[in-house]
Amino acid sequence: MNATTVRSKSNTALVLTGGGARAAYQVGVLRALAHILPRGLSNPFPIVCGTSAGAINAAAIAAGATDFHRAARRLQLVWRNFRVNQVYRSDPLGLAFTGVRWLLEPVLRRFGMNKPVALLDNSPLGELLRARLDLHKIGDVISAGALRALAVTASSYDSGESISFYQGNDLLSGWRRARRVGTRVEIGVEHLLASSALPFIFPPTKIQREYYGDGSMRQMAPLSPALHLGADSLFVISVGRE
Repeated sequence: MNATTVRSKSNTALVLTGGGARAAYQVGVLRALAHILPRGLSNPFPIVCGTSAGAINAAAIAAGATDFHRAARRLQLVWRNFRVNQVYRSDPLGLAFTGVRWLLEPVLRRFGMNKPVALLDNSPLGELLRARLDLHKIGDVISAGALRALAVTASSYDSGESISFYQGNDLLSGWRRARRVGTRVEIGVEHLLASSALPFIFPPTKIQREYYGDGSMRQMAPLSPALHLGADSLFVISVGRE
């Protein structure tokens, strides 16, 4: 699908898959597309869906939907300046704390502290997202008509279902299918952390009463949410081999 086709489609969804650090490839594709399209153009994708690392990219594009070129450029700057210590704690104290928690995990469970244990502490990623992403703008761009919906997919550790948290206009409704659920929320950093929480590597995120982890465990490419939100065509940027 070329840039002209994207502009002509009224309900084309941008779908960003998981892939960890390889999600930087998605940013390259978005920047290339921004160079093709006229400067100052609003987001050509009224529906944006992402999972895992792709959820973070999706949220950045959605929050900057009024100026697609600028949003893609800002996202590129973030990826260019990524450091390990901005994603997880790599200092000796942080690693030691994680190791102690692993050792005490059986004891903590006895006292009802049953949060799943992870290898790394990704709290720096949460701080980075809060500093670089103005997620409150998502509601504004939806109200302005520059965006129909943003969906972020995570996997529930409690029910085993694939949950797509979406924020969109008032005409959209949630859905429930076999092991796939769409629920309306105001997208926040906690939803991005949940979607990108690699099992056993990063801790799951508790949202309301459930723990959530990497969305790509259930849906590597969140095509279903895009269709439920009204997409009639898909622009998928995958970082896998197929």
